[in-house]
Amino acid sequence: MEKELENKLNTIEADIKAIKSDVAVNKTNIQEGFEEAKKERAELKVRIDETYNAVDGFIKIVTKLEQEFTIMKKDVDKIKEVIKEKLGVDLS
Repeated sequence: MEKELENKLNTIEADIKAIKSDVAVNKTNIQEGFEEAKKERAELKVRIDETYNAVDGFIKIVTKLEQEFTIMKKDVDKIKEVIKEKLGVDLS
């Protein structure tokens, strides 16, 4: 009876050691996964910042071009007006 109880206790002890080992492995894997996720998140943040800066620069250029186009359009309208007034030719 004592031998049987000792065998069962040894089996339980071995199972507990196996579970502890599995938990340790899982803990390590989870920690590595979190570290990898942190790195990926940092890389994404950099890429998002770069994209934001590129879009912001593009918008500034487009805005400046729109302003220049509006000014040029007004200048062309003035030129057409003068040509119509001086030469009698309607370029509209």
